[in-house]
Amino acid sequence: MLLVWVCLTLSAAAAEPFQLPDNFDPAISMLRDGDRHSSREAAELAEKLLANGTPQDIETAVKVLDAVIACQEQREGARHQGNFLWNREDEAIRDLNGVEFVLRHLIPMMIRHGDRLPEDVRARVLRCIRLGVDEVLRMDVAVTYTNIATMDCLNSCLGGELLNDPAVAQRGYAKLKELADFTAANGTVYEFYSPGYTQVTVDALHRLSSLARDRDTAVRAREMLARLALTTALHISPSTGRLTGPFSRAYFDEVMGESESESEYLRAWAAEGVVPEWSALVLDRAMPLPTQIEETSARGWNMSATTYLTKDFSLGTASREVSNQTSGLVVRYPVAGSKQPGTVFSRYLVNDTWFEPSDAPEERSSFLSLRDMGKHYAVQAGARALYVCSPRQTAYVDSFAPCTRDYWHSAKAALIWSRRDTVDAIWAGERLLDSLPAEVRPGEVVVVESGPVYVGILPLSRTDLGYGAPLRVAEAQGMLAFEMYNYLGGPKVHNDLERMSRFYRGQPQNAFYVEVAERTAYPDAQAFGRSIAAGAVKDEAAPEFTVYNEDADRPWFIEYQRDGQTIGFEVDLIDWTLTRRWTEKGDLGFPMLESAVARQNDTGHVEADGAVLECLPAPAWLYADPQRDLYVAGYHGEPGTLTLTLPKGRVTIENMGTGTVVYEAGKVTIDALGNPVLKQ
Repeated sequence: MLLVWVCLTLSAAAAEPFQLPDNFDPAISMLRDGDRHSSREAAELAEKLLANGTPQDIETAVKVLDAVIACQEQREGARHQGNFLWNREDEAIRDLNGVEFVLRHLIPMMIRHGDRLPEDVRARVLRCIRLGVDEVLRMDVAVTYTNIATMDCLNSCLGGELLNDPAVAQRGYAKLKELADFTAANGTVYEFYSPGYTQVTVDALHRLSSLARDRDTAVRAREMLARLALTTALHISPSTGRLTGPFSRAYFDEVMGESESESEYLRAWAAEGVVPEWSALVLDRAMPLPTQIEETSARGWNMSATTYLTKDFSLGTASREVSNQTSGLVVRYPVAGSKQPGTVFSRYLVNDTWFEPSDAPEERSSFLSLRDMGKHYAVQAGARALYVCSPRQTAYVDSFAPCTRDYWHSAKAALIWSRRDTVDAIWAGERLLDSLPAEVRPGEVVVVESGPVYVGILPLSRTDLGYGAPLRVAEAQGMLAFEMYNYLGGPKVHNDLERMSRFYRGQPQNAFYVEVAERTAYPDAQAFGRSIAAGAVKDEAAPEFTVYNEDADRPWFIEYQRDGQTIGFEVDLIDWTLTRRWTEKGDLGFPMLESAVARQNDTGHVEADGAVLECLPAPAWLYADPQRDLYVAGYHGEPGTLTLTLPKGRVTIENMGTGTVVYEAGKVTIDALGNPVLKQ
């Protein structure tokens, strides 16, 4: 569902009352979701009602606001005073993010239209906001929690301004600068390519840039918006209109492609002025295909993403997991006659469960959370990728995601096709698998024909934690999976996998090679499978030993070579750390942004498609579209001279600080800190 800023920008009251949704519960004055009533959705409804502003709307808004306030923990001395029950029916504060989601509606509502409320109601809402803002400050969420941290900035900056509390506002301004500095220093946002949470982040930045009285804050928010809009547009496939993946965080419907397409909401954002108008033009440019995009979200944690796009498919991998909702390997391709794309995605699954349901009925989404119970590393070059994974453990927290149980009856890596009905054929070596489930022999290449593509998988090292852990292709719930088991047997505690156990000898291995190709590129699926099988594989791990030395390591070297192309990496199995990644060109770094049409670095010199950006050594990015004579530059640093050298001339700006420059057909627009001066 698109976010709601269109109606919120209206200043005058509408002529007709707002049409209440069908699930509005008049007895409670909240929206009903099954047997629950969400405080966040009620706050959003109140904002819409007050924006519409007829007497009837205001009367209803008062009732809704009373219902929202009733969901707030207001007891003096409560651990989370000021926070909100996620649902009215909850018995305690379960989700600490509730306060952020509620305040992001209440604070802008009061800034824009608070004078429409009766005085006593205004006072109640302002007290509610005061308590909520205090809770936001106490929580002080880390900037790596992108969507929540951005709402923290929104609620602190605007809340402080609304409440006439300079200390709170200044804290918010500093928090946004910290978030912007962290993001710019790495490349893209920490929660990269998230279909749902990108919308939350964009909404918060837009509200902040539109309403903040502090100019520096508004400019920083707009620069972040521009950069996020660029990375989103670059990763929308021209053949599907969808984000390509990988996904740092995504729910079931988003991975399946059942939600609204990202191209639709990006165009809506641009049309409504939420993101820069030029960002929608990125979708329409004639992108050179095939093309590869590399981007980093956290260099210090070896966290980056690679995406390869062709006219028929996209393949994306994350170098490692961000959360337990990470889809670390994603293939997408169009399906004839359907808006829903074909999707292949990775999962590590425990206890033979394909999709774990929400942990509790109170969880914030009605969609399946699509948990991944493992951790992984990946390396990719073009349409080829190596992927290694292992289950998470409770005894030694070595992942950014929450830990899994260590009591299993099964554990497996899986590649899952979202739509079994679009799969035309499945091959294991020269065998057609016409009856499922079907066993696959170790080292046998599996090729799946679906839509315009072949997806080939070569299973590599697997640690068998029991006996006879199978490789097999299976189907369930309308989907297809190639399942690569580490364990299948009786339920047991795997205490030899606990890092501090006296039995510990390293993490279990599970690795596979993936390659995607257009079906027109090979005579048939068997030929594609034989091509993959012809590659040279090095897959070697140091011998097991019982760990008693904290400095001990056990390197695992894995590499695939064919046709002069190489991908590989080394992982320490004791601490599950990434040591190296490489291609035939040498060791891979973590570029801020590298693509055919846009780049980012911090050297002071950026080139993209015939254009050159020169500035002080600081994070800076450049997007180029010579056909439209459109060039956009972003800079994140101290004021200085910025020069754009373009095919048709040169633009020099003095005293430019953090901000953006847009050059379009000779017209220059500057939105930046400092005191920028355009030199003709």
